[in-house]
Amino acid sequence: MSKDQEYNMQTQAGYDQPPPGYGQPQPGYGQPQPGYGQPQPGYGQPQPGYGQPQPGYGQPQPGYGQQYVASSTQVVLSQPAANTTIITTAIPKPQSYLALSILVMLCCNLIFGLIALIFSIMSDSDYSAGDHEGARSKGRVALWLNVAGIIISVILIIVIIILYTVVFASTVGVYYG
Repeated sequence: MSKDQEYNMQTQAGYDQPPPGYGQPQPGYGQPQPGYGQPQPGYGQPQPGYGQPQPGYGQPQPGYGQQYVASSTQVVLSQPAANTTIITTAIPKPQSYLALSILVMLCCNLIFGLIALIFSIMSDSDYSAGDHEGARSKGRVALWLNVAGIIISVILIIVIIILYTVVFASTVGVYYG
């Protein structure tokens, strides 16, 4: 079949014709609908008393603070209590003696310094967890461990110096004596 024959068949079948009503103006299309576009009555007019201050503004209303009961007994309610402000003061962080523990551990006494360092860290952890009393007590333990480490180290140094001088003096006397 040639293209001309196909075109003729489509034309005869009505394929090239628009469907009925297509392209034709529909009735009422483009015309204003009734009721739209008309201004509403009273719209745009200022309302009476609008913008004017109301009489008695700022004045207490009669009967405010009083309550009337059906038996005509008058009950007077007092004003609410003033707002109370609760001020909480932060509990100061207790000393953990962390720096002293590190100093004692490195310079004086390794054992007591290390134990004091552990208690210092536990003191900081307790304070962060909200246990202020536990933090304070562990800080005191760290302090006393540091003091004990310093005192024991000083005593050991003195004993070593005395022993060294006594032993050294006795050996020197033998050679020179």
